[in-house]
Amino acid sequence: MSHPDDWVDMRNCVRLTREIFAQEAFDPFRGREIQPGADCQTDEQIDAFIRDKVESALHPSCTCKMGRVDDPMAVVDSETRVIGVEGLRVVDSSIMPRITNGNLNAPTVMIAEKASDHIMGKPPLPASNAPYYVPENWQTHQR
Repeated sequence: MSHPDDWVDMRNCVRLTREIFAQEAFDPFRGREIQPGADCQTDEQIDAFIRDKVESALHPSCTCKMGRVDDPMAVVDSETRVIGVEGLRVVDSSIMPRITNGNLNAPTVMIAEKASDHIMGKPPLPASNAPYYVPENWQTHQR
């Protein structure tokens, strides 16, 4: 975390989490704050907590970006082939061009399924306009 905004974002996450758990709905479930602890309040204290405790949770992604062959940041093409290397593919969450906002398991399984279709020469599935769930007012009811 080298960019100053990263620290502000992480600090805001600590404060937002506290705000959420301070709501009345959590009263029956809430005990004492375990980490960073009630006496960790100032920006400096929260930053020190973040520096000491931050970790990746072992869900790395986006280190071998999938993209167009003319994209200088792309490592693999749309069929998971390593650009400029014959006979090599990368089939895991590292090829995601952007970090998902959820767990990596399901998207990684879908990457593997799609890559296996490419490897076996299967044609793409037909386009679908299947409906999917979008929460009402999702843009205003989430921070």
